Amino acid sequence: PSSPRPHNLTLPRGFQIKSQQSEVTRILDGKNIKYELVDISQDNALREEMRAKAGNPKAIPPQIVNGDHYCGDYELFVEAVEQNTLQEFLKLA
Repeated sequence: PSSPRPHNLTLPRGFQIKSQQSEVTRILDGKNIKYELVDISQDNALREEMRAKAGNPKAIPPQIVNGDHYCGDYELFVEAVEQNTLQEFLKLA
């Protein structure tokens, strides 16, 4: 008899991006912070603008920007929430 093989759950990158975006918007909504979502999936110019602001030609969403000020990516956002420095991270303080 064959031994059971472990199954690895993999999620497509698009799912991870959607999950992270949902988390960011949930946190911002919960803190009553106004924001604008920019859908880069339909416009290469917007994607290139996001990557230029992030300083990374391979950056993927979510990337957080306040006006012309780049704040950071999802991991830095979560870190700021955990350290209670979200206002500073978002350049609101």
